[in-house]
Amino acid sequence: MYETRPGWLVERPLIVTPTPTRSAVSFLAEAQAELLRGNYAGAIAAYEQVAAVDPQNPEPYVVKARLFLVEGNAQAAQAVAAKAVELAPADPNALAALARAEDWLGNYEDAMRYALDAYELQPDNPETLAIIAEIYTDVGNLERAEEYLGKALSLDPENVLALRNRAYLLERQGQYQEAIAVLEQALALAPQRADLYLQKAQIYRLRLADYPNAIAAYRSAVDANRTPQTLTALGEGLYITGDHLVAIRTLNSALDLDPDYAPALVYLGMALYLRRNYEDAAAALDRGLPLWEKQAREEHYYTAGLAHVYKEPRECEAAQVWLKKALEKNPESGPALAGIKLCDSKP
Repeated sequence: MYETRPGWLVERPLIVTPTPTRSAVSFLAEAQAELLRGNYAGAIAAYEQVAAVDPQNPEPYVVKARLFLVEGNAQAAQAVAAKAVELAPADPNALAALARAEDWLGNYEDAMRYALDAYELQPDNPETLAIIAEIYTDVGNLERAEEYLGKALSLDPENVLALRNRAYLLERQGQYQEAIAVLEQALALAPQRADLYLQKAQIYRLRLADYPNAIAAYRSAVDANRTPQTLTALGEGLYITGDHLVAIRTLNSALDLDPDYAPALVYLGMALYLRRNYEDAAAALDRGLPLWEKQAREEHYYTAGLAHVYKEPRECEAAQVWLKKALEKNPESGPALAGIKLCDSKP
C-alpha cells in the first residue's frame, strides 16, 4: 500500500484552486473598519489598495486626503486630493478635500476657488460649508466664517468637521472655554480623533496656560491613536513643563515608530541638552534640523550649536553651522553670539 501509487493519483493531476482576487469593495470594508478603530495608518493602507484595484475611483483619494489632514500632513493631503480632482473634476467631495489641503498650506485663493466650485455643485454639503468657514477663519473674516458654520451645523448638528471648525473659530474669537466645550461635543461623536484632543491641548497650553489639563489632553490623544505625531506632542508638552526625563522617554517612543520624524528628533535634542547630555543632544539635532528646516526656530539652532560647543571634545566647526543659522533668524541672538565667542576663544 505504501509503495504502490494508486491509479487515480497517476491518471489525475492535482488541480490547485486559484485564490480569488480581492475586490475594491473588500478593501473598502477593511478601510472603514480601520477607521472605526482609529487606526488611520491602517485605513490609509487599505484605501491605497482600493485605489490599486479601482484606479478611476476618486473616493479613496478623498478619504486619504482627510486622513492625512487628521495626521497634520498637508502636503500628502494636497497630493492625493489633487489626484481625486484629476479623476473627477466635478466631484464636490474631491474639490472640497483639495480646498482644505490648499488652505492648510496657506494657499487661500486656490483654497477658496476649489471650495466655491464644490459649493456650486452641492450647496447643502455640510463638509463643504465647514471648509469654506475654515478658510474664512484663516484669512480673518470671522463674520463670514460664522455664517457658513451656522449653515453647516443647521444641516448636520453632529458633523465633526463643522464642530471642529466651530471650536477653531471660537478660539480665534478669544472664547477659549467655549471652544473646549465644542471640542468635547466633537469628541463624544468621534472619540478616536486624536487631532481633536491635540487641538484641545493647544488651547489649554497656549491660550489658558493650563498645563495639567494640556498634558491630560495630550495623553488622551496618545490613548486614542499612538502615532509619532501624538507621542511627539505629548513629549513636547512634557518638555515645556519641565518633565525632561519623561519627555525623553516619550520622544524616544515616537522615534521607535518613525526614526526620521523630525519634530521628535528636535525636541529630543532640546530635552537632552537641558539634561546636559550634549553628545546625544547634538546627534539628535543634527539629524532632525535638516528635516525640519521650515519649522525650526532660533532656539533650536542655537541649542544645536551650543551642544557641539559644550560636548567633549568641542566641535566648533559643526557648532558654527547652527549658530550662524540662529543669527540668520535673529542677528542679535545672545546664545548664538555667546557660542561663537566661546569657539573663538581657546578651548
